Amino acid sequence: MTPRIPKRMAGCPVHGGLAVPEVAARHRTDARPPLFGINHPVRVNTLLIGKGCGNCGQRLSTRPGGKYTVLLRPGDVTRGYTGEPALHSECARYAVEACPMLNGQMSGYRSTPRDLEAERCGDPQCDCVLWTNASPDRQARAGAPASPFWAAVYRQEDYRLHRGDKGRHGDVLLGIALRGVEWVSCRKVTSGDLNILDLSRALLMGLPLD
Repeated sequence: MTPRIPKRMAGCPVHGGLAVPEVAARHRTDARPPLFGINHPVRVNTLLIGKGCGNCGQRLSTRPGGKYTVLLRPGDVTRGYTGEPALHSECARYAVEACPMLNGQMSGYRSTPRDLEAERCGDPQCDCVLWTNASPDRQARAGAPASPFWAAVYRQEDYRLHRGDKGRHGDVLLGIALRGVEWVSCRKVTSGDLNILDLSRALLMGLPLD
C-alpha cells in the first residue's frame, strides 16, 4: 500500500505514487524519472547549510524547543556525523514508510552498482553530471547487507554542521554533527536482526535495540 503523502510534501513532485524528496537526484525535465536513493550533492549542501528538511525542502524549526529528526545508522554515530539532511518529524515518518531500505523491505544493496553515467541525459542545461560520477563508496556497498536505521530526535538549538579537518578533507562540509549532541529520543525503525558489527556499534553508542 502506497503511504499517504504528508501535507509538508504536497508541493513535491510525485513519481509512481511516491513524493520525490528534495534531496533526490533528478533531471531538469521530466523526460527521465527521478532517482530515489541517489542524492543530489548541491541540494544536500544547500539543505545542510540552510537548515532545510531533506524531504520537503522547507526550513526546520527555529523556535525555542523546536526539534528535528535524523535518520542514522550505527556507523554514523561512531564517526560523529551524518551526511544526510535532517527532517521534520512527519517527513521522517513518511521516509520510513516509503523507503524499502529504511523500513527493512530491502535487506541489502544491489549486487551490481547502478550505472549512473548511463543516466546522463545530454541536456547542456541539466546538472546531472554532478550526481552521475562514479563513487567509490557506492562501489564498496554493492552486494553488502543494509545497515539498520534509527530515528533520533534532537533540539534545534543543538543543530550544528560537521566539517572535515583541513588536512584530510580541506575543511569541506560533511554533514550534521552527532558527537557531543544528546538526542531527545531515539528509536529503531528498521526491522530485522543486526549483524555483529552493527550490534557492537549500537551497544557501544547506546542505541536502543527495540
